[in-house]
Amino acid sequence: MQKIEDELTADYESEHGPEGLTYRAKQLIKTLASMIEDEEKLEAVCKQHGSSYSTTGDKGQEVHKHRPEHVELMKVRQMKLQYVKQLGLGVVKEESTWVV
Repeated sequence: MQKIEDELTADYESEHGPEGLTYRAKQLIKTLASMIEDEEKLEAVCKQHGSSYSTTGDKGQEVHKHRPEHVELMKVRQMKLQYVKQLGLGVVKEESTWVV
């Protein structure tokens, strides 16, 4: 997580200058880095097991459901986008693994 946090901090400082890195911005960056780490873990689970599954309902019908990890992944991505906007970060370097 530290590497992601360092990359985010460098991007933030390049866009806002080192004086713009307030305590609040540092906390937002730390939280965003954690979200990115969670997103990567959830993506791995979804790649391995798929984003949905089928089960049999109480009346014998086939029911398709989203995996809880997939639902959580969508929530994390929505929150991540809000944090990126809050920090004023744009689209970041393509070589980064956390491109928004």
